[in-house]
Amino acid sequence: MKNKLFLRLKDLVQKENRARLAVLLGAAAMLLLLLSELFNPSEKPAAASVAPADESAYRQQLEQQLSDLITQVEGAGRTTVMITLESGEETIYALDTLSGQTQQQQTHVLLDDGTALAQTVCTPRVCGVAVVCEGGGDVRVAVRITELVGALLDVPSNRICVEQRRE
Repeated sequence: MKNKLFLRLKDLVQKENRARLAVLLGAAAMLLLLLSELFNPSEKPAAASVAPADESAYRQQLEQQLSDLITQVEGAGRTTVMITLESGEETIYALDTLSGQTQQQQTHVLLDDGTALAQTVCTPRVCGVAVVCEGGGDVRVAVRITELVGALLDVPSNRICVEQRRE
């Protein structure tokens, strides 16, 4: 009887020690993770940031290409184009998915230098287009230009404005 009681007490003490050991190891692991972040700071780029110069260069390139093309439309003549963009360039990073029986966890795929692996880079979305050209006063020319711009940039016609150039 005394032996059985002693064995039960011994089992309880061992279970308590296991729980304490598990908590202690978990706390030590979290402390190590915290310390590794504090003493090894790595500069990582923001997920969807773009330098204004890059966005401006993209917009100017689009405006120039569109202006060159519209100038070739019969009746358009000399052309100036202005484009407005909704937002900057957006980067979508690759994700790694770990699935368990009851939960799923997603983490970014990191390269050797600590940066995230870019999966897709989306160009800025065009909001509106203004076209000023010599033939903009002719309805037929304005319709052709509106259809051209809409087809190229996937912009609805109510966001495209074609006007006559002042002489």
